[in-house]
Amino acid sequence: MELHELSVRELASQIEAGSISARETTDYFLGRIEMHNPSLGAVVALNQDFSIRIATELDNRRSAGEFMGPLAGVPFLIKDLEDCEGFPTTNGSALFRNAPPATTDSLLVERLRRAGAIPIGKSNTPEFGWKGTTENLIFAPARNPYDNRRTAGGSSGGTASAVAAGLAPFGTSSDGGGSIRIPAAACGIAGLKPSTGRVPIRGDRAPSWWEFATHGPMARSVSDTAWLYDICKGPHIDDLRSLPKDTSDWSVEILARGETPRIGVSFDLGFGTTAAEIRRGVAKAAQALSDAGYPVIELPPLLDDAPAKLWVKIVAAYHARTLGYLVGSEDFGLLDPGLAETIEHGMNVLARDFIGALDKMWAVSAEFFRRVQGVDIVLCPTTAGLPPIVGELGEIDGTPVVDWISYTVLANMTRTPAATVRVGMAEIGVPISAQIMGMRFSEIEVLRVASFLESHFGLASPAIFAS
Repeated sequence: MELHELSVRELASQIEAGSISARETTDYFLGRIEMHNPSLGAVVALNQDFSIRIATELDNRRSAGEFMGPLAGVPFLIKDLEDCEGFPTTNGSALFRNAPPATTDSLLVERLRRAGAIPIGKSNTPEFGWKGTTENLIFAPARNPYDNRRTAGGSSGGTASAVAAGLAPFGTSSDGGGSIRIPAAACGIAGLKPSTGRVPIRGDRAPSWWEFATHGPMARSVSDTAWLYDICKGPHIDDLRSLPKDTSDWSVEILARGETPRIGVSFDLGFGTTAAEIRRGVAKAAQALSDAGYPVIELPPLLDDAPAKLWVKIVAAYHARTLGYLVGSEDFGLLDPGLAETIEHGMNVLARDFIGALDKMWAVSAEFFRRVQGVDIVLCPTTAGLPPIVGELGEIDGTPVVDWISYTVLANMTRTPAATVRVGMAEIGVPISAQIMGMRFSEIEVLRVASFLESHFGLASPAIFAS
């Protein structure tokens, strides 16, 4: 088996056993990036000397008999919206094209590095993570490793593409409206948006979309994802959203036999139009669960209107709060035109309108939970359409649409955990994925269902993975 074919845990075990060194592992994945990244645009910054120095130090410490963390020697990527010492943070923006290397780590990166993981690069993201495809004005777009004409999704598209293609064992990601689940679905890997506050941030500055945003690791498999979250989750005093310490080890709990959750299936959440192939994929997932003894029912319409309309208003106000000072300046012209338009829209959202939108979000959450009474898990599409050609609109059964990703924002608005897992392949050769939404704080139940579906449909790999 090649190193990139190993799970994160298997790779960590081989390094711990001395079968391969941290330096050799780091060199291997840097070589994979050099070979395959030009066709993917997944990785946007390297600091090879820095990464190799860390790997060499780890090898020396291991030789000296020092205690090593569980991820000691495993390389990883960092989404280019958060800081990692030794690498610039551009936020995918021309405003920070020449940013110097960061001198500190984000809390998530710090926790991973404390466990021994080695940062080897920054992964691509749209400007300030503002949209569901990974295209910006300073780097090449992040492309889908199954079909590099198509998008890898966004905003964690660089991480998803790299992990799916075996350029890195795992990477960091964030999700304010689907930015973990959309690219994970597009690239056929596991993705989990945890309950808001499960993985906190630190510092005296509120996160950009603090009502919605969550952070976490992204890996190929559900089991690796659960294990990495065990390392990353836990409260921090700076984050007023952070949840109390979770004493459960998710990677252990998902293997235990718990109560069989009741599954409710929705093909459109009540407001959308879903591509026929994706509907069939969700139906096959529901049938597999039913055949395995899970109680499965089809749900009535869960919402009357698309929650994305409300989400867009709130997010526009957040962008105006963060970037509105640029309006009228020369630097405003450096922004992605779509982001600039969003900022201008947000500048016109009055304070009472913003609070009103938050009140409506509360009502949407309450209505959703009222309509799903009697089930523990909602199985639904992750996206309404398959990943489009880079630079083009999405489409649903041949009809071009602006919004092919409208099903993910609900979990952000309800602050619930939601995972995505591959449940088939489309005729065009890209993955079909399903979304598993839980009730608040029910990550273990969500991961168990995702793990079952992953074992049923199997892990898939793009052709580049085998090369």
